[in-house]
Order: sequence, then C-alpha cells, then structure tokens
Amino acid sequence: MEHRHPILEGAYARDFFHPAAKRTTIAVRNFSVLLAIFGLVVMSGCVGLGKPGIIPSIAMEVTPNPLDFGTVMVGSSATQSVTVSNSGAAKFTLSKVSASGTGFTISGLSAPEVLSPGQSAQLTVVFKPTSAAQENVNLLVAINAQGPQTAGSLKGTGSTSLLSVTPSVIGFGNVSVGSPVTQPLRLTNGGSASVAIKSASATGSGFSISGLTTPQTLTPGESVNFMAEFNPKVAGSDAGTISIVTASSPVNVGLNGVGVSSAPQLVASSTSLSFGNVTIGSSPSLQVTLKNTGTASTDISNVSLTGSSYTLGGVTSKVVLAPDQSAILTVEFDPKTTGSLPGTVTISSNAAGSPIVIQLSGSGTQKSQQQSVALNWDKSSAQVVGYFVYRSSKSSGPYAKLNSHANPDTSYTDSSVASGQMYFYVVTSVNSENIESSFSNEISVTIPSQ
Repeated sequence: MEHRHPILEGAYARDFFHPAAKRTTIAVRNFSVLLAIFGLVVMSGCVGLGKPGIIPSIAMEVTPNPLDFGTVMVGSSATQSVTVSNSGAAKFTLSKVSASGTGFTISGLSAPEVLSPGQSAQLTVVFKPTSAAQENVNLLVAINAQGPQTAGSLKGTGSTSLLSVTPSVIGFGNVSVGSPVTQPLRLTNGGSASVAIKSASATGSGFSISGLTTPQTLTPGESVNFMAEFNPKVAGSDAGTISIVTASSPVNVGLNGVGVSSAPQLVASSTSLSFGNVTIGSSPSLQVTLKNTGTASTDISNVSLTGSSYTLGGVTSKVVLAPDQSAILTVEFDPKTTGSLPGTVTISSNAAGSPIVIQLSGSGTQKSQQQSVALNWDKSSAQVVGYFVYRSSKSSGPYAKLNSHANPDTSYTDSSVASGQMYFYVVTSVNSENIESSFSNEISVTIPSQ
C-alpha cells in the first residue's frame, strides 16, 4: 500500500506518511505562486523547470519499511541495510538520516548527497538494545532545506532471555504470486533453566509458520526446527513478524518479502539477420538466442519460416523455457539463385508481445571464374635448355619474370591475371651455359571484365 501526504499548499507540510506504511512516497507539487520549498524560489514563468510555474514532483521511497530486527539479546547488536531511493521526477539533496529513538544508529550517508531520479543510497542500520523491551522508532529523513521528516519505521525487541531464533530476520526477496517459498528456522534454549513456550504466530500478509508445536517446554540446550512461509497473494512489498510468546519477554523474528506478478517474457538477442552476399553453393548460418526473462515458463507454440533459401534448426514448436532458460535458434542461408532473397522467422508463444518476428536478408551471387592467359611460341633454332616468360603492365617494360626456372616447353599459362587489365609479354631462351637471349617480340593481352 502506498501512502501519500496531501498537496503542499504553502511553504510547509507535516505528516508525510503513516509509520506503518510499507513504502513511503513524498510528493511536492507547485502552484503558480511564490514558494520557497526545498531551496527553490519559483515564480510563474520560471526557466528550466518545464512548464512555467510548475516544479517537477519530488518522491522518495524507503525500503524495506518497516525495518524489523526481530529479537536481539541485550548487549548484542544486529545490522541491516535500508535503501532511500528517488522515485520522482526531480533530484533532491539528502542531508541527514537518523532515528527518532535510542537503540538504533544509522551510517553510510555521505551528506549532503544528491539523488537524481532513479538513484538510491544504501545505508547501514544497527540495533543494539539496552533493555528487554520492544523498540519502535521513526526513521527521519531531511531533504533539501527541510528539517527531519518521518520517512519510515524501525522496530526490534531487546531480550535478556537465552531463548533465541536463528536467523532473527528473514528476507524472502522477490516471490512470484501464488508460488510460496519457505525458509528454515531454529529455536534454541541457551539458558540453564527450562523455558515454557506458550504460543507462536506470524503476522503480515502472506506470512505463516509451521512445524512448531505449542505449548511446549524446551529444556536447557534443547532446540527445535520449524519453517516460515511467504505466499504472496498480490504483487507488492510485505512485512511481518513471527512472535514466540513465553512467560518472560517474547522472541520475535522480522519477516519481509516482495510479491511479484508471475508472467513469462521471451526476448530475442536480435530481430534481424543479414547474410550479405553469398556464393551459390555455399550455406553459412547465423544464430539468435531466445531467453525467458520472466517469472513463469514460456511456451513456444509455433516457429514458422518464410523464404525458400533458408532453413531453421535448434528451436522448434512446442518448446518450453523455464525462467532464465535460453535456447539457440540457428538459421542457414543456402541460395539457389542470384539476387536478393528475403525471409522471416515468426516465433509465437504465451509471452507478452508475441509473436517475435526476425527479418532475414541475403543475396545469392555466382561463383567468379578464374581467368588466365595461355602463351605459345616457336621453338628456338639454337640449342637451348628452356625459356623464361616476362610480363609488364606497360608496353616495353619494365618486365617481371614469371617462372623462376627455365621451362623447356614452348607454352606457359599465366593464372595470376586480374579482370579488365592489359598485360604485355616477352620470352627469352637460355642455353646450357645459362646464357639468356634478348627479349622476343612483345605481345599484349587484355583480360575481359566479368
């Protein structure tokens, strides 16, 4: 349940919320009059605050609220964390956080600390009781130029009894609505005399205990195990207490948890796959990761494909993904024709936003043919052992030798040519004494463009 204070109609307002509220929101709105609130002086027609004469809403949330320490032995201490968050649309300065009573100390604030919308500050709260009594105090927060205002409540019970429960506080965290979660506890008599337990009960929406029979007596050193359960019926933050009543002071255990709506949520790592240009006869593949980021199972009811050049693998219809579970969808592109070849993958499920559509694109291209130049010449009339072939990109050279050893054949194939280029060739002969002749007549060859 959310508690808001009335709209501030002047420069000051009291009673921001009831201390028993689970979450605290402090909101400030401005009228078109001169105000001096939170260190701002605003008049109609001001600059930098959006619409003239309007201050953005300031809202603060404290969690958990109340912060319950359960039972702590006198002389001992227990430590928990509390978070102060800016849940509004305007930043504010957190100047002080304190407790209204004894037994509680708060640290961790680097005051003054500016919290922009969405930012939070985590503080440390220590409960060190000095007497066997229940302590209920307010959490006081000062923001901007205001004095301390009630923003939450702190509670805990000091005990001199040697009857203790481990743990003294249970945080269930986020629990799906309709899916109960249990936590074990251990009740121990650490004293030298028997302790009679009269009753045990749990308060707070969705909290209950089981396994602890009352009335019963624990002898010195005896322990008994039992269970605490959180079964939220609606979404939202809840807090409660386990109270174990004895002839002396009761033993309490603080409880807190958050009910979250149970819903599947399917997300894809990509909603488009581009294969680019692919030569006919090749078949590359790409992958998409499908993940259930919700709190309930996602049922993939159908996976369909359009585009004859594509095939699917990895994920099929009738697949169920548990929360946080992933699956890999593989798409293969095997073009049979040239040109653009689009396609789509459609994934239908019980998740919100279904179906997921993944766009596919790719183009088929022909395999390029390697071109070459075949050279032939007449056999030399002199006694030779072979021939060298030279090539240049310019007429009359300079030429580069293509074969490193004299070739006895009167032919040569040049396979290192490029499409659309012109080349100039000459040939020399070499005798047995390794004397090389002068260049032959030059010929030119133009390689066709593909």
